[in-house]
Amino acid sequence: MHIKQIMDSFDIERIVPYFQPIMDLEHHAVNSYECLARLITENEQTFLPSEFLCLVEREQCFGELTQRVFHASAEYFRNNNMGWSINISQQDIIEPHLSKFLSGFVQDYPNPGRVTLELMAATAFQHQDEFKSFLQVCKALGIRLFVDHFGAINSNILTLLDLPVDGIKVDGHLIKQMVRSQEALDFVAHLHQVSQQRNIIVIAEHIEDKDCLDAVQSLGIRYGQGFYFSKPQAFLN
Repeated sequence: MHIKQIMDSFDIERIVPYFQPIMDLEHHAVNSYECLARLITENEQTFLPSEFLCLVEREQCFGELTQRVFHASAEYFRNNNMGWSINISQQDIIEPHLSKFLSGFVQDYPNPGRVTLELMAATAFQHQDEFKSFLQVCKALGIRLFVDHFGAINSNILTLLDLPVDGIKVDGHLIKQMVRSQEALDFVAHLHQVSQQRNIIVIAEHIEDKDCLDAVQSLGIRYGQGFYFSKPQAFLN
Protein backbone atom coordinates (compact mmCIF):
# COMPACT_ATOMS: atom_id res chain seq x y z
CA MET A 1 0.00 0.00 0.00
CA HIS A 2 1.29 3.46 -0.92
CA ILE A 3 0.88 6.40 1.45
CA LYS A 4 -1.31 8.16 -1.15
CA GLN A 5 -3.91 5.46 -0.67
CA ILE A 6 -4.55 6.52 2.93
CA MET A 7 -4.28 10.30 2.56
CA ASP A 8 -8.01 10.83 3.01
CA SER A 9 -8.21 8.53 6.05
CA PHE A 10 -5.11 9.72 7.93
CA ASP A 11 -5.59 9.52 11.70
CA ILE A 12 -2.85 10.69 14.04
CA GLU A 13 -4.20 8.28 16.65
CA ARG A 14 -2.75 5.46 14.53
CA ILE A 15 0.81 6.71 15.06
CA VAL A 16 2.61 4.62 17.69
CA PRO A 17 6.18 4.27 18.98
CA TYR A 18 8.53 1.51 17.88
CA PHE A 19 11.57 0.86 20.05
CA GLN A 20 15.23 0.58 19.05
CA PRO A 21 17.93 -0.07 21.66
CA ILE A 22 20.86 2.24 22.27
CA MET A 23 23.65 -0.05 23.35
CA ASP A 24 26.32 0.35 26.01
CA LEU A 25 29.21 -0.98 23.94
CA GLU A 26 31.48 -1.28 26.96
CA HIS A 27 29.14 -3.57 28.86
CA HIS A 28 27.37 -5.18 25.85
CA ALA A 29 23.97 -4.24 27.25
CA VAL A 30 20.99 -2.05 26.41
CA ASN A 31 21.44 1.44 27.85
CA SER A 32 18.15 2.99 26.70
CA TYR A 33 15.59 2.94 23.88
CA GLU A 34 14.79 5.42 21.16
CA CYS A 35 11.05 5.58 20.53
CA LEU A 36 10.46 6.03 16.80
CA ALA A 37 7.12 7.06 15.31
CA ARG A 38 5.37 4.61 12.99
CA LEU A 39 2.00 4.91 11.30
CA ILE A 40 0.04 1.65 11.44
CA THR A 41 -3.00 1.43 9.16
CA GLU A 42 -6.14 -0.60 9.81
CA ASN A 43 -4.67 -3.21 7.45
CA GLU A 44 -1.52 -3.39 9.61
CA GLN A 45 0.57 -1.61 6.97
CA THR A 46 3.51 0.22 8.56
CA PHE A 47 4.82 3.59 7.35
CA LEU A 48 8.01 5.40 8.33
CA PRO A 49 8.06 9.11 9.23
CA SER A 50 9.70 9.89 5.89
CA GLU A 51 6.55 8.51 4.27
CA PHE A 52 3.82 10.00 6.47
CA LEU A 53 5.22 13.36 7.63
CA CYS A 54 3.73 14.95 4.54
CA LEU A 55 0.32 14.13 6.04
CA VAL A 56 1.34 15.58 9.41
CA GLU A 57 2.45 18.72 7.63
CA ARG A 58 -0.82 18.87 5.69
CA GLU A 59 -2.80 18.66 8.91
CA GLN A 60 -0.39 21.03 10.69
CA CYS A 61 -0.22 18.71 13.68
CA PHE A 62 3.51 18.38 14.42
CA GLY A 63 2.89 19.37 18.02
CA GLU A 64 0.19 16.73 18.40
CA LEU A 65 2.51 14.14 16.86
CA THR A 66 5.29 14.88 19.35
CA GLN A 67 2.94 14.82 22.33
CA ARG A 68 1.30 11.59 21.18
CA VAL A 69 4.60 9.72 20.75
CA PHE A 70 5.92 11.21 23.98
CA HIS A 71 2.86 10.21 26.01
CA ALA A 72 2.73 6.67 24.59
CA SER A 73 6.46 6.17 25.24
CA ALA A 74 6.25 7.63 28.74
CA GLU A 75 3.45 5.24 29.68
CA TYR A 76 5.31 2.28 28.19
CA PHE A 77 8.33 2.94 30.40
CA ARG A 78 6.56 4.42 33.43
CA ASN A 79 6.95 1.42 35.69
CA ASN A 80 10.57 0.51 34.99
CA ASN A 81 13.86 2.35 35.27
CA MET A 82 14.86 2.25 31.58
CA GLY A 83 15.86 5.44 29.82
CA TRP A 84 14.06 6.42 26.63
CA SER A 85 14.10 9.16 24.00
CA ILE A 86 11.96 10.65 21.24
CA ASN A 87 12.62 13.02 18.35
CA ILE A 88 11.26 16.56 18.41
CA SER A 89 10.84 19.06 15.58
CA GLN A 90 11.60 22.67 14.78
CA GLN A 91 8.05 23.66 15.71
CA ASP A 92 8.50 22.07 19.14
CA ILE A 93 11.27 24.48 20.13
CA ILE A 94 9.76 27.55 18.46
CA GLU A 95 6.20 27.24 19.76
CA PRO A 96 5.41 27.09 23.51
CA HIS A 97 3.13 24.04 23.47
CA LEU A 98 5.76 21.37 24.16
CA SER A 99 7.38 23.33 27.00
CA LYS A 100 3.99 23.66 28.70
CA PHE A 101 3.24 19.97 28.10
CA LEU A 102 6.59 18.93 29.62
CA SER A 103 6.12 21.16 32.66
CA GLY A 104 2.89 19.36 33.47
CA PHE A 105 4.33 15.95 32.64
CA VAL A 106 7.26 16.00 35.09
CA GLN A 107 5.01 16.66 38.07
CA ASP A 108 3.91 13.03 38.40
CA TYR A 109 6.39 11.04 36.31
CA PRO A 110 8.94 8.89 38.14
CA ASN A 111 12.52 10.03 37.47
CA PRO A 112 12.18 12.46 34.51
CA GLY A 113 15.97 12.20 34.17
CA ARG A 114 15.33 8.99 32.23
CA VAL A 115 13.74 11.05 29.44
CA THR A 116 15.74 12.40 26.49
CA LEU A 117 14.59 14.64 23.65
CA GLU A 118 16.50 14.56 20.35
CA LEU A 119 16.65 17.53 17.97
CA MET A 120 18.29 17.58 14.56
CA ALA A 121 21.66 19.36 14.55
CA ALA A 122 20.66 21.43 11.51
CA THR A 123 17.60 22.74 13.37
CA ALA A 124 19.58 23.49 16.53
CA PHE A 125 22.21 25.35 14.48
CA GLN A 126 19.72 27.34 12.40
CA HIS A 127 17.57 28.33 15.39
CA GLN A 128 20.20 28.80 18.08
CA ASP A 129 18.28 31.36 20.16
CA GLU A 130 15.18 29.16 20.34
CA PHE A 131 17.36 26.11 20.97
CA LYS A 132 19.13 27.81 23.87
CA SER A 133 15.80 28.82 25.40
CA PHE A 134 14.38 25.31 25.05
CA LEU A 135 17.58 23.87 26.48
CA GLN A 136 17.06 25.99 29.59
CA VAL A 137 13.53 24.61 29.91
CA CYS A 138 14.83 21.04 29.74
CA LYS A 139 17.52 21.75 32.32
CA ALA A 140 14.96 23.23 34.70
CA LEU A 141 12.71 20.17 34.31
CA GLY A 142 15.51 17.62 34.60
CA ILE A 143 14.96 16.28 31.06
CA ARG A 144 17.96 15.59 28.85
CA LEU A 145 18.42 17.16 25.40
CA PHE A 146 20.57 15.55 22.70
CA VAL A 147 21.60 16.90 19.31
CA ASP A 148 20.83 14.33 16.60
CA HIS A 149 22.54 13.79 13.21
CA PHE A 150 25.60 15.63 14.48
CA GLY A 151 28.11 16.19 11.68
CA ALA A 152 25.53 15.98 8.89
CA ILE A 153 26.05 19.63 7.95
CA ASN A 154 29.31 21.37 7.11
CA SER A 155 28.70 24.57 9.07
CA ASN A 156 30.60 25.32 12.28
CA ILE A 157 28.56 22.72 14.09
CA LEU A 158 31.14 22.42 16.86
CA THR A 159 29.82 25.67 18.34
CA LEU A 160 26.85 23.66 19.62
CA LEU A 161 29.23 21.79 21.92
CA ASP A 162 29.81 25.04 23.79
CA LEU A 163 26.19 24.82 24.96
CA PRO A 164 25.21 22.66 27.95
CA VAL A 165 23.71 19.87 25.82
CA ASP A 166 23.59 16.44 27.40
CA GLY A 167 24.63 14.43 24.36
CA ILE A 168 25.17 14.18 20.62
CA LYS A 169 24.37 11.43 18.14
CA VAL A 170 27.01 11.23 15.42
CA ASP A 171 25.41 11.12 11.98
CA GLY A 172 25.19 7.66 10.44
CA HIS A 173 26.80 8.77 7.18
CA LEU A 174 29.92 9.78 9.09
CA ILE A 175 29.94 6.47 10.93
CA LYS A 176 29.84 4.58 7.64
CA GLN A 177 32.60 6.77 6.17
CA MET A 178 34.90 6.05 9.10
CA VAL A 179 35.54 2.56 7.76
CA ARG A 180 37.15 3.85 4.57
CA SER A 181 38.02 7.49 5.26
CA GLN A 182 40.78 8.62 7.61
CA GLU A 183 39.38 12.15 7.42
CA ALA A 184 36.01 11.00 8.71
CA LEU A 185 37.67 8.90 11.40
CA ASP A 186 39.75 11.87 12.55
CA PHE A 187 36.71 14.17 12.60
CA VAL A 188 34.65 11.79 14.72
CA ALA A 189 37.66 11.24 17.00
CA HIS A 190 37.85 15.02 17.48
CA LEU A 191 34.11 15.21 18.17
CA HIS A 192 34.48 12.51 20.78
CA GLN A 193 37.47 14.19 22.42
CA VAL A 194 35.77 17.60 22.64
CA SER A 195 32.58 15.99 23.94
CA GLN A 196 34.45 14.10 26.64
CA GLN A 197 36.07 17.33 27.80
CA ARG A 198 32.59 18.83 28.20
CA ASN A 199 30.98 15.72 29.75
CA ILE A 200 28.74 15.33 26.70
CA ILE A 201 27.53 11.80 25.90
CA VAL A 202 28.36 10.53 22.39
CA ILE A 203 26.21 7.96 20.56
CA ALA A 204 27.20 6.53 17.19
CA GLU A 205 24.15 6.18 14.92
CA HIS A 206 23.37 3.64 12.19
CA ILE A 207 25.91 0.97 13.06
CA GLU A 208 25.00 -1.64 10.49
CA ASP A 209 27.92 -4.08 10.42
CA LYS A 210 30.95 -5.31 12.36
CA ASP A 211 33.34 -3.01 10.51
CA CYS A 212 31.38 0.07 11.64
CA LEU A 213 31.23 -1.25 15.18
CA ASP A 214 34.99 -1.88 15.24
CA ALA A 215 35.69 1.65 13.96
CA VAL A 216 33.42 3.15 16.62
CA GLN A 217 34.97 1.11 19.42
CA SER A 218 38.49 1.96 18.24
CA LEU A 219 37.73 5.56 19.22
CA GLY A 220 36.45 4.61 22.64
CA ILE A 221 32.87 5.70 21.91
CA ARG A 222 30.76 3.99 24.53
CA TYR A 223 27.26 4.06 23.03
CA GLY A 224 25.94 2.90 19.67
CA GLN A 225 22.70 2.25 17.83
CA GLY A 226 21.77 0.59 14.57
CA PHE A 227 20.49 -2.43 12.69
CA TYR A 228 23.61 -4.40 13.67
CA PHE A 229 22.04 -4.67 17.12
CA SER A 230 18.31 -4.51 16.34
CA LYS A 231 15.74 -2.96 14.05
CA PRO A 232 12.97 -0.91 15.71
CA GLN A 233 10.41 -3.25 17.25
CA ALA A 234 6.77 -2.77 18.23
CA PHE A 235 7.30 -4.45 21.60
CA LEU A 236 10.29 -5.21 23.79
CA ASN A 237 11.16 -8.81 24.53
